[in-house]
Amino acid sequence: MTTFAQLVDDTISEVSSYVRNQEAITVITQSVDADDLTLTLDDASQVSKGLVEIGDEMVYLKSVNKNSGTAAVLPGGRGWKGSTAASHAALTLVRNNPLFPRFMVKRALNDTIKGIDLKAIDNHTFEFDGTRYAYMLPADFNDPVGVSWNAPDTTGVWPLIKRYRIDRNYYNDDTATEGQALVLLEYPMPGRNVRVQYTKYPVPLADGDDFADSGLPASAEDVIRLGAMWRLISTVDPGKIVATAPSADIVDTPVRATFGSDVARYIYQLFSVRLAEEKAKQADNYMSIIQYAR
Repeated sequence: MTTFAQLVDDTISEVSSYVRNQEAITVITQSVDADDLTLTLDDASQVSKGLVEIGDEMVYLKSVNKNSGTAAVLPGGRGWKGSTAASHAALTLVRNNPLFPRFMVKRALNDTIKGIDLKAIDNHTFEFDGTRYAYMLPADFNDPVGVSWNAPDTTGVWPLIKRYRIDRNYYNDDTATEGQALVLLEYPMPGRNVRVQYTKYPVPLADGDDFADSGLPASAEDVIRLGAMWRLISTVDPGKIVATAPSADIVDTPVRATFGSDVARYIYQLFSVRLAEEKAKQADNYMSIIQYAR
């Protein structure tokens, strides 16, 4: 299963191929705490005054001493650009002025997950007690996919409940809370479990999560990557995009002003095509709701 860290690495690898940006990289040779202002580097010639990335943290360097292999951090320069100052172990990678910092890639991935028009599928089970006909639904409930109950037989098949409605403004007198509730219009056997399969919005990922923790199927991974790439490439200054070609005069030709937006539009088209494919697959597999109004 793909982890969030692997998803970030894959996104950086793919989006970097569009801008042909070769980053200078080294490592720290001694661990640092979140408030340390001196870095010991394996190769100090690979960094310069300004921004570097250590792990997921952006750090602003005040100066670099290539002879001693150390770099001095500007006071207040830890956790730069909205990243979080953290401790880092020896041999943690240091990237000089990265075009796509990891914390920004994580944010782009989660912004895509939160904004995408795809639904996750979940289940909620409760016991029908024979006296109440309205049951509170989980806070993340969006729409029903199907309702069934556990019949007392040996088939293992849960018969469908076809007559119900969703009360979007239900008030629970017992708990004095408002929310959404399933109102049964046909009744299973008291004491048996009722299962509600429903859609919900995907959940943003955190460090240590697998992609499955978002609630989306594995087939949607590339959709999320493409959405994040589109968001990231849209922020690139065309002047930072390096044109490469065998001829020196072509290499020296300035990148046209619209190059960055052209690449962003191309990636957005790829994203849109894959999103449409994934939505069609999801509609075929999950969205067949069986319900009678009366």
